[in-house]
Amino acid sequence: MKTTILIFVLLLSLNLASCSKQDTTIDDKIKTETNVENITTNTASIQEDNTVQPDRKMDIYWKITWIEWNEVTLLQVDTSKDPTFNMTPTEKKKYMQSMDEATRTALKEEINNATLWEIKLTVPVWIPMIKKEEQGPDAPTLEASLADLKVWQYISVWLNIEVIDRKVAEFVKIAFTQ
Repeated sequence: MKTTILIFVLLLSLNLASCSKQDTTIDDKIKTETNVENITTNTASIQEDNTVQPDRKMDIYWKITWIEWNEVTLLQVDTSKDPTFNMTPTEKKKYMQSMDEATRTALKEEINNATLWEIKLTVPVWIPMIKKEEQGPDAPTLEASLADLKVWQYISVWLNIEVIDRKVAEFVKIAFTQ
C-alpha cells in the first residue's frame, strides 16, 4: 500500500513538473515570437528611413581619392563652379532637365576639374546611404552601403552636426558613375 501511494505521488509530481515546464515553454515561445515581430517591425521602419534624404542642403560634394575601412579621403570640389549647388533638389532637377545632354556633360566636366583640397571623413557603417544606378535627374535611387563607395566617385555628404571635432557623415548620396 505504501509503495502504491509512493508511486502515485512520484507520478503526480512528474506530471506537475512536466506541465509547468510546458507552460513555461509556451510562455517563452509567445514572448520570443512577440520579440521577433517587434524586431522585424523596427527593422522595417529603419530600412524605410534609410532611403530618406535629409531635408537640409548637403554639407559637401566631394570626390573620393582614398578609402580605408570606413575612413574616406575626399578631394573637395569647388562648388562655386556648380550653378546648381545652392538649389533645392526640386530646383536642381528642373534646371538639369532644361539642359541638353551636351550642356549637362560640359557642366559636369567643369565641376570635375574644379577641386580645392583633401580631407578625411568617417562614414559610419549604420548610416543611411543611397546611390543612383542610372544617369539623369529622374533616375531612381537605391539603398547603398560602404561597399558601393569607389575611388574617383563623387558623393554628397550630410555631416553629423553633433560631432564637432572631426568630420563624420550622417547621410551619403553616391553619384552615378559609368
